[in-house]
Formats: sequence, structure tokens, C-alpha cells
Amino acid sequence: MEMDIKHKKPFAIRAGLHCLFSGLYHILERERPEAAAESDEADIYFETNGQNLEYYGDLNRVWLASQQDIVERFAQTYGLKPHASFEVELNPGAALLRLREAVLRGRMPLLFIRTTSLDYHEVFRDGEERNHLVLLLGWDDGSDSVLIGDSSFLDQAGHVTTYEGVLTVDALRRGLWGYAWFETDAEQKLFSGLERFNEVLQNIRSFNQGLELPDQRYQGSLAYRMYVRDYAKLPALDAPAFSAVCRNVYYCFRVGGMLHQLEYLAAYIGRYEGRWPQEGQELLYRVEGLREKWRKALMQLYKVGLSVQRDKIGLLQDRFTLLLDEHEKLLCDLLKAVDEEQGTASR
Repeated sequence: MEMDIKHKKPFAIRAGLHCLFSGLYHILERERPEAAAESDEADIYFETNGQNLEYYGDLNRVWLASQQDIVERFAQTYGLKPHASFEVELNPGAALLRLREAVLRGRMPLLFIRTTSLDYHEVFRDGEERNHLVLLLGWDDGSDSVLIGDSSFLDQAGHVTTYEGVLTVDALRRGLWGYAWFETDAEQKLFSGLERFNEVLQNIRSFNQGLELPDQRYQGSLAYRMYVRDYAKLPALDAPAFSAVCRNVYYCFRVGGMLHQLEYLAAYIGRYEGRWPQEGQELLYRVEGLREKWRKALMQLYKVGLSVQRDKIGLLQDRFTLLLDEHEKLLCDLLKAVDEEQGTASR
């Protein structure tokens, strides 16, 4: 007998800054609403070390260092039991059966999917293949389709857009490469507010310190520095490759990169203004000012890529390096201010 499976409780999809962290917050609202009331998307971003990106060398990309680590940190922080796989392609049929069962049991899985299998907006239909995340809201055996919710993607004008609608099971099978769903773990204790705050500070410290890994891989702020260093390879590329790399650099800094980090940082400072010293408002102004500088620098890079202005790469390297210096100093000043405030409070 065919079944029409939908969530027992209607769930409204709201716009977020980033598909992964917005998706996790939607899940937290469903699984632990009391914890969600004390948190938000920016909290989850910093608590799960979402700012820790990795550069894979040779102008490849800068991207999230480990989505599996983010999923595990999220579960640990909020007392949840994760069910996740990032090797769906080894047995996609079995993965779909597990997802169908999860929806039947009232869970709301997060799907890691390639954009080439999504057809509900022109940015996916006409754009390059990227990784994306959507929420699985329901399953309809009768039409061989699923109901998904997309809480954050950028339209052609750069505006955050959402979607709630149907995707065929065949399209899901073709694009799916990972999933994660969660359920409350009654035996696991949630992190306290202070524990969560201290975890955020440690993650910011780690980002600023950076990390060099084998095989020319780099994490944290060092990932950005090595990425910018490798811009020196751009002038040797032919015109199509030059433009493609510039587009990719823009995307990596814009989506999940520096701009998102600064947007989340502004939100986080604003949410916890009582935990910052008097310099907190000044820090917030600096965050907003730095974000605007990054935005303008990235637009310049994008235009240089479109017009293949190889002679401008050296100037862009200098500009990006200065912005990285300013970025690291901002984070250092933020950490120093908190350390001084905590030291004063303990005396």
C-alpha cells in the first residue's frame, strides 16, 4: 500500500544566512525547542567551528574543513544523537530507505546535495555545480517525490532566498551525497551558556592561529593567506580558466567564507552584548566596516575576472593581504577584550 508521509507538525521555513547552519537551527527548534530559545544560527556557526575552513592548495577552493565535525559538535553541544552518513554514493538506495524511515518517525533530515540536481531556481539550473543543503520535510510514495525546505540560497541579485516544495526521488538520488538527522538524547547533558561561550572563544583563537596539514592543506586564517599567496598563479592561466578561478575565489569568500563569518560575528556580538566590555560597540562597528571592505574587494576581484585583467592580480593580492591583517587583528582585539573583562570580574 502506498503511503503519503508528511511531518505530523507543520514547519515554516525561514530565511537564514547559510544553508548548513540555518538548517541546523531549524532542526534544533524541532528537536529541542527549549535550547533553540536560548540560541540562534550565529551561535551554532561559532559553537560548531563553522568558521574553520580548509584550503586544498593550487587554487582549488577554500571550504568548510569538516561538515562531519560540525554535525558531531552540534549534537554534542545540544544533547542530540546524530544519525549521519557522508558516503551515500556507496549505496544510495539504502540511504533513501533510511531517510524515508526517518521522516516517517517524525525526524527532519538535513540533506547534503549537489546543486545540479535542484531545478527550482535558475541559479541551480544555470549555475556551476556546488554543494548545498536542504531539509527533508516529507515523502510522498504516490508521486515518487519528496517535500524539501531550502532555508538559504542566493538568487542572481545576491539576495537570500528560500524555497519549500517538491523534488523528485530520482533527482534526490542523483544529487544526494550525505545526510544527517538528530533525535534528543535524554542521557546527554546540554552545554551550559557559559560552556558554549567559552567554546566559541576557543574556536576563534584556533581560527586565528591557523593550521598547516600534510599535502599542502591549510585551515583557519592560514587557509586564506595561502589562498591569496597562490593568486600569483592566476596570470599564467588562459582567459577561461582565469575567469573561472576568479569566480570560484569570489564564491569561496562570499558563501561560507569571510563575509558570512563577519555577518555571524556581528550577530553574535549583538546577541551577547552583556558579555563584552565597553569596547563591544566599537568592535561591532569595526566588524561592519571590515565586512564592507571585503565586499568591495571581492567585487573588484569579480570584475577583474570577467575582464581578464591579469595585471591587476598583484594589487588584489596586496589588498586582500591587508584585509587579512585587519581581520586577524580584529579577532585578536575581541579575544583580548573578553580576557581582560573576565580577569577584572574574577578579581
